[in-house]
Amino acid sequence: MRTCSPATASMPASSTGGPQGSSCRPCTQPLKCCHWGLGPGSSRCLRCVLCSIIKIDFFTLTFRQLERLVAEEVWVLTEDLSSKMTLEVASRLFELYLSLADIQRFWSSILGRDSRSLALVGIHAPFLPAVKLWLQVLRDQAKWRLQGAVDVDTLEPMENSKHSSSVATASLCFSHIQELWTCLAWPDPVQAQGLGTQLSQDLCEAALFYTELLRKKVDTQPRASGEAVSEPLCVVLNNVELLRRAAGQALRGLAWPEGAAGLTGGLPRALLNCTQALDEDLQREACTVTAHLTSKMVGDIRKYVQHISLSPDSIQNDEAVAPLMKYLDEKLALLNALLEKENLNRVLEALWELLLQAILQALGTNLDVSADFYSRFHFTLEALVTFFHADGQGLPLENLRDGSYKRLEEELRLHKCSTRECIEQYYLDKLKQRSLEHNRCGRLSVRCYYEAAEQRLVVEVLHAADLLPLDANGLSDPFVIVELGPPHFFPLVHSQRTQVKSRTLHPVYDELFYFSVPAEVCRRRGACVLFTVMDHDWLSTNDFAGEAALGLGSVGGIVRPQVGGSARTGQPITLHLRRPRAQVRSALRMLEGRTNREAQEFVKRLRELEKYMEADP
Repeated sequence: MRTCSPATASMPASSTGGPQGSSCRPCTQPLKCCHWGLGPGSSRCLRCVLCSIIKIDFFTLTFRQLERLVAEEVWVLTEDLSSKMTLEVASRLFELYLSLADIQRFWSSILGRDSRSLALVGIHAPFLPAVKLWLQVLRDQAKWRLQGAVDVDTLEPMENSKHSSSVATASLCFSHIQELWTCLAWPDPVQAQGLGTQLSQDLCEAALFYTELLRKKVDTQPRASGEAVSEPLCVVLNNVELLRRAAGQALRGLAWPEGAAGLTGGLPRALLNCTQALDEDLQREACTVTAHLTSKMVGDIRKYVQHISLSPDSIQNDEAVAPLMKYLDEKLALLNALLEKENLNRVLEALWELLLQAILQALGTNLDVSADFYSRFHFTLEALVTFFHADGQGLPLENLRDGSYKRLEEELRLHKCSTRECIEQYYLDKLKQRSLEHNRCGRLSVRCYYEAAEQRLVVEVLHAADLLPLDANGLSDPFVIVELGPPHFFPLVHSQRTQVKSRTLHPVYDELFYFSVPAEVCRRRGACVLFTVMDHDWLSTNDFAGEAALGLGSVGGIVRPQVGGSARTGQPITLHLRRPRAQVRSALRMLEGRTNREAQEFVKRLRELEKYMEADP
């Protein structure tokens, strides 16, 4: 590029003899300011002398003149090279644009200067094709660097860290991309959005490419026989977590100017979506590596759980659990030394779930056992909670006592219950389902009240709505079975049923049913009236359409006698019909393992009902 002397340009001056738009103020001590070269502020003092004595801002005049000449040269250069765009040309133009952007930022950094007055304003437009091409090159170079870093990575921890060398290269690569975007500072908001979106997608692609390389790398590593904890897998897990944090930070640094309406959480919506998607992908990758890491311990865990189940009742519970606790203590000490805190928590959660499933499996395969068997596993469960919580250093108690833990604890409790207690729990679980959201099985309206004078419960089935179409014609022939439960609460009471309403999904019944039962029995915990809606089939077995339970403790006249007026004037109750859920079947599973007559008869009756149940459409 040719250079021109500033003397060839005109120098406009204000009416006072100084430069137009000068921001210099007269120096009150011009002689003291003439100690040039004595400190970092000497050049500023020289400007003060020139401005106050000569009344000319030479810096502004020189900068503006040179900037205008540079702008003229750049406009001509970019026009000539636009038709000759190659990778080499794009690289040179990209470097040139970064220098021009530095000039504009330098001018804007001076107090009172506005870069919009420069001749370089709008100079970014002809550089757009070169920038787009260079960003493609940047994407390819990033992948090339990541490939090379993984190739030489031995998947061994670096000194004073728990991750390997390749993730350090990846983090540095992403940091450079973020710095490059900051230097680019593309002024056009619309074009900046396009460039930023593409760059963020390229960064996400590079991050996932790196995790794929790691996966292939660890698969080629030799595996030591009998090794329960794999150090390379621990390193990979640490790498993925560090990559997740580094990539997230780099993506948040790629924000571009956007209106307030397009911002979500301080980031442009497109960038936020990209950041969240990558975070979810890397979280899933970390879970996959965690599952692979813990899978090597499954066999040992099952072996020690089986040892507990086979231990004789004569030995103490802590003695039966000791081998499992020793194994876990050794392995978790090793994992603690190899894993970052967040990854250690991931592994602890995975191991916790493996242990719960192993104990559940042991309970399922040992049905006809003593009460000491279940007491031993209850002791084991509480010992494991204490171990994994580790006085607050491990997993939170609320996390440990959730999910599969609740199911296991419930099964252990039910195993220690009598047959009648299990049957009562079955009906209690049905009553809990009333709080669930309604589903596609429809609704049933009823009215229930207790007549103290006659000592009888009155159940009025009013109507149903939106029942399932179970016949080929798209309709049903519904009827309702009304029964009280649990059966041992009401041994002399038999179920009753409504009439069949043909070809309808909205039947109207308005039928009354009377059950002679004492009020004190209706007040017992778990006492309920169960409504089962069936579709009558004239040629084959009836079809199950839905069920609902209503606790008798809430029925008018049960707790206290009805005072004034007829009980029939009470408001109807709308029940949402549904299919039995898994938590209802837990008590049923306990009863299936019982050999006494009462349990077998109850299970047999429910199995006959289940024959009519079809899968939800």
